[in-house]
Amino acid sequence: MNWIKIDKKKIGQKSYSDSILGVPCSLSGLVLFTREIYKKVSQIFFLIPLDLRNYRSFAGLNRLYSRKKILDRSPYKNIYHCCTQKTASQWFKKIFSDPIVYQYTGLEVFPFESLFDQLQNTFKDQSLPKYVTIPPLLYKEYPIHPAPPICTISSPLYISYLTYLSLSRKQKHKTFFVLRDPRDIVISWYFSVKYSHGSIGLISTFRDDLEKLSLAEGLCYSIDKLEERGIFFGQRSWMNISEDKENIRIFRYEDLVFDNRSFLRQLFDYLNIVIPEKRFLELYERYKFEKLSGGRKQGVTEINSHYRKGVAGDWMNYFDNAIMTHFRQVTGDLLEVLGYSE
Repeated sequence: MNWIKIDKKKIGQKSYSDSILGVPCSLSGLVLFTREIYKKVSQIFFLIPLDLRNYRSFAGLNRLYSRKKILDRSPYKNIYHCCTQKTASQWFKKIFSDPIVYQYTGLEVFPFESLFDQLQNTFKDQSLPKYVTIPPLLYKEYPIHPAPPICTISSPLYISYLTYLSLSRKQKHKTFFVLRDPRDIVISWYFSVKYSHGSIGLISTFRDDLEKLSLAEGLCYSIDKLEERGIFFGQRSWMNISEDKENIRIFRYEDLVFDNRSFLRQLFDYLNIVIPEKRFLELYERYKFEKLSGGRKQGVTEINSHYRKGVAGDWMNYFDNAIMTHFRQVTGDLLEVLGYSE
């Protein structure tokens, strides 16, 4: 405990114990002592690697650090970040989980895992086939009750527009969906599953299958699996917004990778998140690609990293005529519906 230095003059000699830990005796001393510990915790918080900081085991530390004074409050009781996998969903979650965002919104992150648990409870009395996993359920039209709690940012929500409509949205809210070229999703999914993703759920099975296939065969396999898991359906569903359209906006992944800082500003403007310039730049620097990838610049590939390349249009390096034909057979007019040209 030598690293906790407490000014005895501030506390007062009578309120300070000579015990080994130096625990103050009086209430005022205890308050000051607690503040000193909090300051130290705050100082070491960002020394913890980002990936570790987002594990559930660090949830308590995240909450402790986030309980800093709220400087501004969001005009919305709920923010919904909707997307499919492979659209930088974990980057968004890191941004929204940062204490700076909490200080200027008063909103805490409601993670996908919590929605996952609710969905499991919804279907607990049903006997579902083994191949039916949570993502396809979320991307189809399934009601989810109860809705995420108020004063939260639900991030990420891997759900279709149909499932989104089942949420109880009685409170003032804003919603955005992140769209990405489905061909780039295929490439990202292939490399993630084969090399970098943790071996959880069906990933091990997919990885074993990919190990036996050539690159071209593996990409066609990836297209089929993404179709089975409802990814393409989920994307298509958000292109026909009929209800709650005044509270929904589509953001494109391509804009994010083209200009990370500009994208973040536009997102915050839409969500009415007002952060002073100095703090905004601090937030941006903390989560830019080079920082998260350990110094590697966008466009430089590392297949074993979650942040593999960080660019748009990588599909052009891998899709040949045969793969494109298979993609078209599986997805139909998806590219046109989403606004991407061949």
